[in-house]
Amino acid sequence: MNRYLRGLVSLGLGVVAFGVTTVAVTAAFEPQIEFSLLIGLPVGISAGLTALFAGSVLLWYRDRTAAGTVSERARRLRAAALATVADFIAVTAAGVGLYALASDSIGIGLLVAGLPVTLVLAAIVGYLVAGRDRGAQSGLQT
Repeated sequence: MNRYLRGLVSLGLGVVAFGVTTVAVTAAFEPQIEFSLLIGLPVGISAGLTALFAGSVLLWYRDRTAAGTVSERARRLRAAALATVADFIAVTAAGVGLYALASDSIGIGLLVAGLPVTLVLAAIVGYLVAGRDRGAQSGLQT
């Protein structure tokens, strides 16, 4: 897949994720919160950017593996993309759970302010952890 087509597919994936997530979150919070779009937009933007990043990296990684040249950088970026997707799912579930079960303001704060911060941190941690040499630590060392 050439570079422009990969970018176009990733952009389309990001736009769809933004639209679907924004509408779903806004509709879900509408009965309880009058301005639910103020929650839906930040969550939708986070979903769109996560889908754009993950789609771009995973399509690029797929092209590298098809060519037979998988570098350490490609493995690290793949781990960062997967960590970002997992973080989006986990933090969104935690934010909705906190909103429903504990405190409205803590759940909304986690969704609006905490989600973008944890996505960046998850990408950085995923990239750094994937680069550690696991073979050097095998076996008993004295």
